[in-house]
Amino acid sequence: MPSATVPDDGSGKAVPPPRAAKAPVRWFRATRALTQRWLVVIRRVLADPWAPVTALILILIVSFFARVIDLSQPCSSPCKTPASHTLIFDESYYVNAARIIDHIKPPPGDTYATAPFGMDPNAEHPQLAKVIVAGAIELFGDNPDGWRLPSVLFSLIALVALYALVTGVGGSRWLAVGAVAVAALDNLMLVHGRIFTLDIFGVAMMLISANFYVRRMPLLAGVALGIGANMKETALYLVAVFILLEAMRLARSLFKSHDAKGWVQRNLRPAFTVLISTCVTGLLVLWIMDLLVPAYDTGTKITYAGSPFTHLFHIIHYAALLHAVPNATGISSTPWEWLLDQRTINYARVAVNSISNGMIVASRATIYFQGEINPFIIFLAIPALFAALAQWWKENDAVSLIGAAWVLGTWLPSLYDAQISGRIAYLYYMLAVMPGVYLIVVRLFSRKGMPTAATLGWSVGLVYSFLNLYPIRTLF
Repeated sequence: MPSATVPDDGSGKAVPPPRAAKAPVRWFRATRALTQRWLVVIRRVLADPWAPVTALILILIVSFFARVIDLSQPCSSPCKTPASHTLIFDESYYVNAARIIDHIKPPPGDTYATAPFGMDPNAEHPQLAKVIVAGAIELFGDNPDGWRLPSVLFSLIALVALYALVTGVGGSRWLAVGAVAVAALDNLMLVHGRIFTLDIFGVAMMLISANFYVRRMPLLAGVALGIGANMKETALYLVAVFILLEAMRLARSLFKSHDAKGWVQRNLRPAFTVLISTCVTGLLVLWIMDLLVPAYDTGTKITYAGSPFTHLFHIIHYAALLHAVPNATGISSTPWEWLLDQRTINYARVAVNSISNGMIVASRATIYFQGEINPFIIFLAIPALFAALAQWWKENDAVSLIGAAWVLGTWLPSLYDAQISGRIAYLYYMLAVMPGVYLIVVRLFSRKGMPTAATLGWSVGLVYSFLNLYPIRTLF
């Protein structure tokens, strides 16, 4: 047989044939090459100016469907009448108030079933959000679409406004996308974005107001905030955010340059403008609402239909009467417990039980609405706050500043109400605080030196917790 030729390297010595690489080595090299090519493609795609906007649109689409899937649930079989649908948590107040505004009688025994038509029997809160839902009921009918689609809309508005807020203070568009993604994965934001409570309306208007403020349009910021206060009065906590924001700017200006003249010229007039326009707009809208849809107190039988000051004093007086009971075992909680995601609230639960010998041996929830924050967000709130304060002080980072001011400006008033005034509080009050938390947490993971593996692991945790808490359990 002919022998194989052995190549010569020119030295006269035979050179042995090269050894073939082992299969695992070939696989590793091929995988590394493929990964490098894909990384080049991903970097090119991410560098495209339209990439952040495309990502935002995709998040909004997913968020929309996450909110409208099985929007009618929970519902008893046959699910054909308004009474078949279970009102979730405080919907028993607000949906029935909207029904009364629309001259629709709630089912017998329900909240406000005997209230006079054409009025808002939920006089302890301003009318505007309930009037909006009453309009949706006129448009879509007395059903979950009419009750809940406005919340879906305002929750999506809040996500867009959060994106605009980050870019408005100079943050990158990808950082803004990250903040929106974190907000979209928060269970508390999701749940209140698909049921009718007043809070999501107020949060959306707070974010719109903040956008105007950081863009140096204080008059429009005050108008938006005044409108928001007529949806949920706690929107006024944003005033504390603005005050704290300017105080922090002043403190840094004095410490760094020992001169407050520039701060006075740039910030003092806008601060006063937003305060005055908020008060004027808030009272004007409340007066208009009282004329169009009078507020009616079902306890005292008093109608508030003329003076906005009288109605405002009633709202303040009602809130002052809501005192917490020490060591209570119900759903009330303190702002300190919110930071630990404690005292979560069972909004609505439907379960399939397995019975053996007349006893329940297993129970699987098919519908489970919980007032609970994504733990991978809230457990990072305190370290992220300190990191944001440090980054703002050292680098004058505007995203860190607005995030920290938002958290402190909305959480501290709740702490004062609970600890000093003794007012009762619930974990879902954190909804007004969460936009600031989203900002500082995403800023924490965007810092230089943050390992990519840590960000990836946190992202996996966010998604896992979102799916684990998602209220429609039959999907997963």
